[in-house]
Amino acid sequence: MLHLWLPVPETALLKRTHIWAGILLAALSAFCLLWVIPENTAPAQSDLDLSPALMPSVAVGLCLVLSLVMLVHALRAGVSEAADLDEEFGEEASGTDLQVLGNLLIWAVVSVVSLLIMEHVGFEPAMTVFLASAMLFVGARNPWSIGLIAVLAPIGLSQLVFHVFTTELPAIWR
Repeated sequence: MLHLWLPVPETALLKRTHIWAGILLAALSAFCLLWVIPENTAPAQSDLDLSPALMPSVAVGLCLVLSLVMLVHALRAGVSEAADLDEEFGEEASGTDLQVLGNLLIWAVVSVVSLLIMEHVGFEPAMTVFLASAMLFVGARNPWSIGLIAVLAPIGLSQLVFHVFTTELPAIWR
């Protein structure tokens, strides 16, 4: 591990990338768990309330566990196994080109528009438009599946959030 900065074959380079990604993600997760979340969330309001830090802590804790798994896997992988860590490295890697940047721009625009219209029309209609757009963008063409998923998923998520967390998502009818 002391020689991570030296020129190495492609499989070892891939292994080095996974090692550094695991270290970086673990460090960021630990930083969030130890400082960001505790310093920026309020305590529970009563003994029966869940702490507002619960869900962020669970999500970041899961990220920490997965980054450690990736790190251990990369450290234990031999040179032959390192080639199987990711199939899009080396000559097969597409990298960033105008198509990738265009797709990123489209996703960013759709996300920002969904966020902005959510204030005016509510969560369910905004996410219906977002999901339908996303499904069309990724190639879904069956109108029944697009319609059912785009309508039922936001309604189901809204009901789940309301009944599990007793939190109402933005809506113009409430």
